[in-house]
Amino acid sequence: MNPRYLMLLAFLAPLAQADDNSPAYNQCMDKASSTQAMSSCIQAETQLQDQRLNRVYKQLMAKLDSAPQQSLRDVQRQWIGYRDANCKFHVQATGGTLAQLEGGMCMLDMNRERAAELERVLSPGQ
Repeated sequence: MNPRYLMLLAFLAPLAQADDNSPAYNQCMDKASSTQAMSSCIQAETQLQDQRLNRVYKQLMAKLDSAPQQSLRDVQRQWIGYRDANCKFHVQATGGTLAQLEGGMCMLDMNRERAAELERVLSPGQ
């Protein structure tokens, strides 16, 4: 394997092992031997985490009364703006080959963490 990719895998390994990623994602990252392959793994997992986030958001909205619903809607819109700006910054700050992966990991991590956060609100104590 190319030493450059080994270094890249070493950089991303801790990120790939984060809690609540799908087993398919972990397997994909274990097999990925190029930046493009890793990017594909990240994109697929980001879609799964985005679906998770949307599902829990809808469940939480259905559970809340009108005033908290409006608050959640407002906060979620602000969070999306922050997520997008934050991940854009990560891409700009990293630059080079890693920028694509860094931006993708930022979106993946933030979506996964937000979904987990809303799950805790939906089902406190679990």
